[in-house]
Amino acid sequence: MTHVYRAFMGWSVERMLRELRRDPSLCRALGLPSVPSRATVSERSKHLPWQALWQRQGGEKTKRRVLALDATALPAQATDPEARWGRDSKGQWVYGYKLHLLLDLDTGEILALSVTPANRHDGPVGWALVRGIASWEGEKPSLLLGDSAYDAEGLFQAAEEKGLLLLSGHNRRRGKPRGRRRGENLRRLQRGAYRRLYRRRWEVETVFGLLKGSLGLAACLRSRVRHGRSPYLVPVP
Repeated sequence: MTHVYRAFMGWSVERMLRELRRDPSLCRALGLPSVPSRATVSERSKHLPWQALWQRQGGEKTKRRVLALDATALPAQATDPEARWGRDSKGQWVYGYKLHLLLDLDTGEILALSVTPANRHDGPVGWALVRGIASWEGEKPSLLLGDSAYDAEGLFQAAEEKGLLLLSGHNRRRGKPRGRRRGENLRRLQRGAYRRLYRRRWEVETVFGLLKGSLGLAACLRSRVRHGRSPYLVPVP
């Protein structure tokens, strides 16, 4: 999965090989017995699962797209001083970090990401990710799917400013929607067409499984104490 990790980080072939030679722990995390040759890395890069992983094809930005915003827990060692206790998507306590991801479900393109301590709430980080991307243009606003953690009036407004229509789950703990955008979102969730689109949220879980499993992000976290701060983690904005 070296080629997928390289595309995920946005590195050139030369940068990927340089990082592998510099840090043997990265080779182990990716399941490599040794540093591969340049020809091997270049050839595998031709067969990425998503051809537009980091680059959009010309003219695609004008079409209506379906994006997803979500977070997943990354467990860390108990001796990691920067990790914190937080709850995962199942409500279980985890000591570690969170990976926050903004993804284009139509192309697999990672639009924005951030890694934070596990005690950071999904909503504010998601707000920062949305505000940091370029505006989307088109006859219809592209859809942004998120769970109930993103059911906040400020996030609906931030998405709207970027040309996105946020469709999030209803957060019952916040009571009856008071803002206009939260109320409109709740009514959309009761319509069949939007309910079918909202079911596509499961696709981001597949990406999380790839990043945490085959790409070894959790393994990189476990090596932080031995090798210092990992250069493969995106800093919190």
